[in-house]
Amino acid sequence: MRLFRWTSLALVTCIVAACTNSTGPKTVAAQFVLHDIDGRLLPTYPAATPGLTPTILDGTITLDPSGNATIVEHRTEWNGVDATYTTPYKYEIKGSVVEFSRLEPCPPDAICSAPPQGKLSLVSGGMSVNMGGSFPIIYNYYRVVVI
Repeated sequence: MRLFRWTSLALVTCIVAACTNSTGPKTVAAQFVLHDIDGRLLPTYPAATPGLTPTILDGTITLDPSGNATIVEHRTEWNGVDATYTTPYKYEIKGSVVEFSRLEPCPPDAICSAPPQGKLSLVSGGMSVNMGGSFPIIYNYYRVVVI
C-alpha cells in the first residue's frame, strides 16, 4: 500500500511539474475516483440544500491524452431511483489547474451550469473539482494507478 501511495504521488508530481512548464503536455492519461464531497465521505448528498436531494454513491473522472474527459456520477435520486450520469468534456491542464469545457456550447436562452474546474494536488496525489460553479461544491478525487 505504501508503494502504491508513493507511485501515485510520483505520477501526479510528474504531471503537475510537466504541465507547469510551457513546453509540458496539456493533456495526460489518468483516472480519478471520487473520495468525498466537501469533506463528507460517500455516500452523501452533493450540497446542503432545502428539500429532497440525491445521494451520491460513487464517481470517476477519466482523462485521455487526446484532451477528452469523462465524468461519471452514480447516485440514488431523491425518489429512490438509481441513476448513472456520464458527461463528456474537453479538458486542458494549465499548471495545476484542469480546465474542463463543454463539447458543445450552451444553447441560447438556456440555463447551463458552469463546467467543472479541477486542481491537481501534489500533497494528496488527487484532484479537487468545483462542481458548483459560483456556489462551490468540491468533489475530492484520488488518483488510480492503472497497470
